[in-house]
Amino acid sequence: MTIFDGVRRGAVFLAVVLTIISAVIVWEEETNFGFLYEIDRPRQSQGLSAFCDYHVDGSHLLSRETDDGRSYGISLCFKASMSADGRMLVEYLDEGGVIRMGIPHSDEVQKYMRQIGKDFHQTSAEMLAAKDGMDKRRHSQLLSGAAVILVGLLFFWLFMLVVGLLINSMPSLRNIEPSHEE
Repeated sequence: MTIFDGVRRGAVFLAVVLTIISAVIVWEEETNFGFLYEIDRPRQSQGLSAFCDYHVDGSHLLSRETDDGRSYGISLCFKASMSADGRMLVEYLDEGGVIRMGIPHSDEVQKYMRQIGKDFHQTSAEMLAAKDGMDKRRHSQLLSGAAVILVGLLFFWLFMLVVGLLINSMPSLRNIEPSHEE
């Protein structure tokens, strides 16, 4: 047996172990999916949005589950508007039902956002879209994870091929046998 045979066996073992570990990590990876709803004013219906400036607008995060138990997030974005004095304020309803304006992180606005979050309901079409979106995202994650594993195995195989060629090209390393000198 040459030194190359031992190194090759060790490399194959290492590749198998790393492939199994990588596959488990890819399989167990959580699928992050969420909806962003924009709420411009009190007593106004919400709509899906693509952007919320979390440094300016008020926001409230919710966690929901699909009917098969997978979690996804909902972010309610309460749009701020500029007041006469230049501050960005969010409209909210006070306890008397009067529309007021306040900074997004004030206690009154936070209380209003929590209440809207408790009362927030999605339509069945939106819940189905969440399930479909999570399935598509999961499929995409599995494909990209498999591609990374395959590329990693390819580079590892090429590395071992180059090392093998180098070791085989050196006659002094090719057949190292223990000497039996007496």
